[in-house]
Parts: sequence; structure tokens; C-alpha cells
Amino acid sequence: MNRFPFIILIPLLLVSCKIDKKNTPEGFEVHPDFNLQRVASEPLVFDPVEFKFDEQGRAFVLEMPGYPLRDADSRLVQLVDIDEDGIYDERQVYAPDLGIASSFMPYKNGFLVASPPHLLWIGDTDKNGEADTRKILMDGFSTGNLQHNFNGLTYGMDNWIYAANGGNSGKPFFVNAPENVLDLRGTDLKFHLEREVLARVGESSGGFKITFDDWGHLYETHNLEHVSHLVFEDRYIENLPTSPSHALTNISDHEENGLSRVYPIGEQETRVNHPEQSGYFSGACGITYYGGGIFPEGLNSSLLVADCVLNLVHLDVLSPMGASFKTSRDRDKAEFLASKERSFRPVNMTVGPDGALYVVDMHREVIEHPEWIPDELEVKMDLNAGKEKGRIYRITPKNRSASKISPLPLDDIEALVVLLGDSNQWKRITTHRLLVTEKQSEAIPFLKELFKTSTNPLARLHSMWVLEGLQALDESDLNAALEDTSPGVRENALKIAEKTLNGKLDLVNPILALTQDSHARVRMQATLALSTLQEENYNMKKDTIARVLSTQLGQPDRDQWVTLSIASALERQALDFVQNRLSMGSSSSKSREIRVLEILTELIGKTEKKERTADILFALQKDGIAPETQTKLIKALSRGWKKGNPDLINSRGNRRLVENLEALEEGSDFARIQATGEFRQILALPASSKIENLIEQASQSLFDKKLPVEERLKRLKLVGLDDFKSREALLYRLLDNKQPLQLQEEALSQFWRSNDVNIASRLIELWPTLGPQARKHATNILLYKSSHHDALLTAMENKKVGLGEFNLDLERRRTLLFSNDEGIRKRAEFLFSDAGVVQRKEAIEAMRPSLELQGKSEKGREVFQNVCAQCHRYGELGNDVGPVLTEINRKSKESLLYDILDPNAAVDTKYLNHQVQTKDGTIYTGIVTNETDSEIGLRMVGGTEKIIGKNDIDRFSSTGSSMMYEGLENSMDTQEMADLLAFLQQSE
Repeated sequence: MNRFPFIILIPLLLVSCKIDKKNTPEGFEVHPDFNLQRVASEPLVFDPVEFKFDEQGRAFVLEMPGYPLRDADSRLVQLVDIDEDGIYDERQVYAPDLGIASSFMPYKNGFLVASPPHLLWIGDTDKNGEADTRKILMDGFSTGNLQHNFNGLTYGMDNWIYAANGGNSGKPFFVNAPENVLDLRGTDLKFHLEREVLARVGESSGGFKITFDDWGHLYETHNLEHVSHLVFEDRYIENLPTSPSHALTNISDHEENGLSRVYPIGEQETRVNHPEQSGYFSGACGITYYGGGIFPEGLNSSLLVADCVLNLVHLDVLSPMGASFKTSRDRDKAEFLASKERSFRPVNMTVGPDGALYVVDMHREVIEHPEWIPDELEVKMDLNAGKEKGRIYRITPKNRSASKISPLPLDDIEALVVLLGDSNQWKRITTHRLLVTEKQSEAIPFLKELFKTSTNPLARLHSMWVLEGLQALDESDLNAALEDTSPGVRENALKIAEKTLNGKLDLVNPILALTQDSHARVRMQATLALSTLQEENYNMKKDTIARVLSTQLGQPDRDQWVTLSIASALERQALDFVQNRLSMGSSSSKSREIRVLEILTELIGKTEKKERTADILFALQKDGIAPETQTKLIKALSRGWKKGNPDLINSRGNRRLVENLEALEEGSDFARIQATGEFRQILALPASSKIENLIEQASQSLFDKKLPVEERLKRLKLVGLDDFKSREALLYRLLDNKQPLQLQEEALSQFWRSNDVNIASRLIELWPTLGPQARKHATNILLYKSSHHDALLTAMENKKVGLGEFNLDLERRRTLLFSNDEGIRKRAEFLFSDAGVVQRKEAIEAMRPSLELQGKSEKGREVFQNVCAQCHRYGELGNDVGPVLTEINRKSKESLLYDILDPNAAVDTKYLNHQVQTKDGTIYTGIVTNETDSEIGLRMVGGTEKIIGKNDIDRFSSTGSSMMYEGLENSMDTQEMADLLAFLQQSE
């Protein structure tokens, strides 16, 4: 019986358009092995945010004209290709009035729609091409910033539907069960519609869209961090005191100081939020795994991420790295797709049944949400510009044509099952979904045969999960899957085994065996499965679990995710396991064993009483345990107590705990004794006389240069236990730039923790003499402690500190501009605005006409040589003193103008000018290129390098300004500035 009736297309053909079918659109650059073709544009499509195909091969686009002002409803539109040439000819509105919907997916002869606060199902029961049925399935999703609503509806390998949180979170519930509310709390979610069950998945990136690879691994994206992998769900470690407390991790291997460089083409927009982010990912969205099967070798299993701000699509090659993955560029300094057209706003992508990649272009002049556009700039912008436009592009390889799009063989179950092994992921997962959601029990014999006989691991994978979804996967099938030759099948079989493990304990032994598998992801998943045993079942197997997992602790594999899985599986026997390991007198030299013991010991501190804490402290005294391990585990107990705050116990237990602390305080290991002293403070116990004596000794030896820096640092941390007023003078002495950098950093950390209101004035007094490393920490103390804002603003107003020394990007400016103290807000507004720091407005305005002039790069080269080359290098020209201007062309002309004319407004602190006077009276001025405990490296005008020993320095100070002098506009006219800008923006 056919349960997939065709929907008859009744042609409500409203509009059509003509598109060039042969040529790549003007202004675009695509990977040389691919073709780019526009397949739909206005008036066929407006404001598109998602594009998908249903099982009949019909194309649907979700339009969101209400972004960002909520002034219009989203709508779902079918695009029709009448002549089947791949170009869409007509549009038909399938469902209007969808609120602020930004995501949809085909489901049960209709569509699920993410329309906050609701999840909707819409369907066309009379088959006239227009939805006539609408049901609210869920409610409670948040409706804040439209960029951050829940989105990314995706059918998962495990037969649940997944969605990205987006950042707004919310407390969704099924309308049929309003009492079962799920607090998302910053996590992504999954839901099972038939069972009406909701669950948190794991830490959300807060971005737009999620994607799965062929094996069901989940990837996310958000603005700056363009590609993350959720290694496993949060539920496995939700009770463990880990940091971070989730398994979402950045997997890009091409980060530069926390940002990933991308290569837009053409002149870029002026970044209204973060000019320092120009040319780096800032609007990452629409992450899509390419599983279409027709891309060239090496690119078939890749991840693509759009940046809607920088008008490009980035391609990353995906490869395994332990239990997770890494992504790498496939080409250097070039993107998969880029456009010179500033209104090209790729927000999403999809892989079609033809294997082609489809790119969704919302096509807006302004794509950033008004929340992140300073008010004074927003009034000059037309946030509606582009609402009448939208584009869909198709990308196909040059050496292989995309297949014709046609309906799946819905009336032939055997042929449908065969598609579970197709090379195209869309066909596999769509078939998978249909077989499960339509309960195609007649497919079971074919599924069994495919699972048992196919040589294609993906066919075995999908047939296994479909059988699970149809409740037809028997024990022999599961046991076979646990022994499959494919690690991906074994890994997924473990996820299924976990579901029935507590009812079938005979699965424990094969799972234990897989904890020793040759593949890290299989080992990890097997270990995580053991953590899900119910209490009674776990206790029956706990000795075996401990014995088997102990063999992993000594392995050289240092994968953090496998390590976390071991801790998860040992959580319920933390006390016994830690005591047992310590009773062996293990030196715990293996990093994995130390990390697992730390996690479990912190858990003990959080959940156990003082008697048990005393037991651990006693066990730590066993001969053979390394002092470093003792220190780490004492600190772990301390962290646990701080988090858990268990009830106090009787004095007898208290005495035993104190006795064991005193025993660990024997000897002179400053790090271990500092750890016990810190624990005493958390336990509200007085410091021992031993600690008090050592603090005094440590204070006297802090400045002993004969001691290794590491030993002095241990002493300084011990001194940190003392009353702040007693050590304050020592800490300020350590800020002398001749002191070792580690000691300066620790001193500043102690200043941060002290919360003393007088610190600000002293730091500002010392400001000119602070070295570059110390100043980074000092700026954070002054900026992020509200009690210091008055002193900081006073110093800025009196020009004791320069505005450019604080890296005042948008968020840092708003720390002061959005202060709860009205006086602080007004004073900050006098110094700078939400739009940025501008100190030479008149000079900039006088030179602004240069932005409208046509510059000549060859003449700009001469200007550069005459004015800039003494301190800057561009390509082969100039000297490497200030910032190297390689890739400066990623910035807009306006941004470059600001950089040139107002160099001290937002100077990178590493390019501040410094002055060194040596003991013989010689004065050197330049940029600090390196700073160590023993020397300072300066690069001076002209590129001369000078290394100066710190013992030879009499005075060292910062001028508080860039080496680049103000008034550069006096050396050129507007045409010469235009020429210089043209030169700086050319490709090298």
C-alpha cells in the first residue's frame, strides 16, 4: 500500500522572471572547479532564509520580509521549474502569515515551521498547492532578537528532530502537555513528535542553523566561531564538575588570535561594530555539510559556512582528530564563493536531491541587527533596503553534472529502501525519515536484508536506525552492529544499545569490550553508554567497569573527550575509585589519570561530607604519590567544596580533617601548602602556624633572583593567602617591568581578586611604566571592575591614559556607555560614542572627500614610499616597524582613512610607542617586539632592532600613543589620499 500520495500541482502561477542560464553572475568568484548559476531571483523570491526540497523534488523557500523590524510575516513559497532546465520560472505562495518564522522542514505530507513562540505543522489536505491546515504543536519559544530565535529544523539519524537554540532560549512545551516545560538554558534541543518528548541536546553555539555529517555528528556555527562540533550530549556530564561543562568545541585549525581569517573580494563595508574584525569571520551562519556525492574527490565530505557580512561562502575540509574532528582550508587565501556585491547576503545553504549546493541570498543592504548598530549610525541607514529582493544560487562541479530532480519512488518500497545506500545524503535521510514517520512496516524484510548483506556501511547505518525507528531491530541485529567492520556503524550501534541496556544486561560485556576499540569515537561512546546504567545495574557491574577503564588511564591517548567519558562512567563510584587508586601509591604520572582523578575528587568535595574529604586527604599521604598530584587533588577538593557547600559536621570529623591537612603541610612544598591553605579558607578554618611562618618566609624571598622563577611564583601564590593589606606593597613592587612576567601576571591576578577600591589610582600612577604584558591585565581590572570606573574616566579625561590603549571595541565601550551609574554614562559619552572612538573628527571630515575621488594605485605607491614606508611594510615595500600592512585591503576605504588620520583612537596596544633609558643615559624609542624576563626588544623608526637587557635599564615607559604621528593629512591633499587608499586596497 502506498502511504506517500502525490500532491497534484494545481498551477497558481503568479509571476516569472528571466535569468542568464550560462554565465556566472557578474561580480562573483567561485572555486575554479565549479560553476555558479542563479536559479531564482526577484520577483520570484524575496528575503529568503531557507530553501529545501520535499520528497517529490519540489522546491520550497521560506521568506522572511519581517527581518529585522517584525513589520511583516514570513511565508512559505513553492518555486516551480516548468521546463525542467534547472531555473525556476514561477512562484506559488504555499503558506502566508507565518509570523517571524525562520526555519522549516518537510514532515508528513506538510511542513514543520519554527515560528516563535510556536512550532507549527502546516499542510495542504485538498492538494491545491496552498496550505489549508495549521496546527500549533509546541509553544513557549522566546521571541527576542530575530537573529537568535530557534531555527535549523533537521531530521536526525536517531529519528528525533533537532533545532538550534539561536540564543534566545525559552521554555518550550507541547500544547497537549503544558505541564512538561523544558528550560532550554542556552542549549540546543531535540524532540520526538510522536511521543511528544522534548530534550536538551547540548551547549548551543547560539547561531543560525545546525548540520549533521553522514554519521550523525552535529556541527554548529555562530558569528566569530564559524565551526564547532558537539562531541556528545551534555546529559553525560551534567553532574560532573568540569570546565567547560559541555562538549561543544571549536574545530577550526586556522584561527588567528581567536578569529578565523577569510578572504572577501572587492571593497569591504566599514565595520560598525568591530573594525578590528575586518577580514575575519564575523557573520558566520548557514553551516552545511556537503553530502551530495558529486563534488570532486577531497571535497565530498566538507563543511560550508556562509558569512553574510563579508559576502562569501567558506569551505572547510573535515578530518578526524581523536574523538572529535578538525576543519582545514582547502585553498589558501581564497574562498569557495565570494562576491563584490555588498548586498549579496548568503544566510543559508542546502544540498539538493541532484547533489548540487544551493546558496540562499537574502540580499539586503544592511544585514546586521539594529541591536548591534550604534544609534547614530542607524539613523543614516535604510534597514528596509533590499526587502524587494532575494536570490537562490546553484553550485555544481564542472566535471560532473547534477542529476535531474525527480520524486522519490514512493510507491515502490523495495526501491525506496535501496536509496538508503545512495551516495546522496539528501536521498538517504529523506528516505530514512519517510520510512520511519510513515511507519512503513512492509519495508522491514528489505531493511533486514540490506543490513545483513550490504557492503556499503552507510546503507547498513541507515537500515539499522530505520529498523530501530520501526521497533524492528532485534538483539541479533544489534549484536552484529556492535561488531560491524565500520567504526561509524559500531559507534551508532552503541547509541542504540544504550537505549535498551538496562533491560538487556548481556549487552554490558560487548560494550566493555568496545571501550578498548581502536577508534577513539567508539571507545568514547562505549564508555559513555556505561554511564547510563541504572543504579542497581551499575552497582552489579561497577568493579568490572573500574577494572576495564583503569586500563585506559595508562594509555598514551590524551584525547580530552575520551578522558571525560571515563570520568562520566566512574562518577557513581568516585570515592571508592579515587581511594583505590591512591591506596596503590600511584605517582599518577599519566596526564589522563591525573585529569580523571581531579574530576572525581572535585565531585567528592562537592557532594561528600567532611568525613569523606578527610579520607581523601589521608589517602593523599600515601608514599609514592607525587607532590604535584597531591597539590592538584587538594585544589580539586577545594573547588568542589566551594561549589557544593555541604553541611557542617561534628567537631570530631572536623578535627580529623584538620589533622590530615596539617600532615600534608609538612615539608616545604610551597605549592602543596598553598593548596591546603586555600582549602582552609574555603572551609572557614584558621591558617596553621606552619602556613603563617611560610608566608612570612615566602614574602622575604619573593625578590631573591637566585631562586628559579617557578619557585618564586609558588611563594607568591602562597603569599596570596595573606590579608591583602599585608601583601599590597609587595604586589606593587612586583609590577616593576624588570620583574619576571609570570610574577607580574600573578600580582595583577591578586589585585583582581582583592576587589580593593584603591587599586585603580595606584595602577594609573604606575601606568607609564607598565610593560605591554602587564598592561593587558591592568586594562581589564580598570574596565571590568565598576568600582574603578570613576578613576579610569578621570585618567582618560586628564589624558593620563590614552583611549587607544584600552582596545575600546563595541562591547568594551559599552561597559562604560551602558553603565548603571548615570554619571559614568555621561562622562563616557563625552569621550566616545557607541559608534566608536574618534579624536580627530575635524581632520577626518576635511579629508573625507578623498573617499569619493577615483584613486590611482601607481601614484598611491609613490605616496606610500614617501610618507609611510619608513615604518610600514606593504608587500616588498617599506620597513617592518609598525603593523605590517599585508592584507590591509580587507578594510574599507573609510576604515583606512580613520586608521591613517586618527592613529591613537584605537591603536593596537602592541604597537604603542615605548621609551627605554639605559643606565649609561642612552635613550631608545620604538615598539616593543618582544619582552622576556631578561630583556626588551625594540624596533625603531627605519626598522632598526635593539635588544636591551633588563639589568641595563634605568627607566622604561610607554608614551601612551602610537608611533604613527597625528597630522599626516598635512603631508598630502585629498587626491593623494585617494591614491594612497587605492594602493592599499589593491591585491598584492
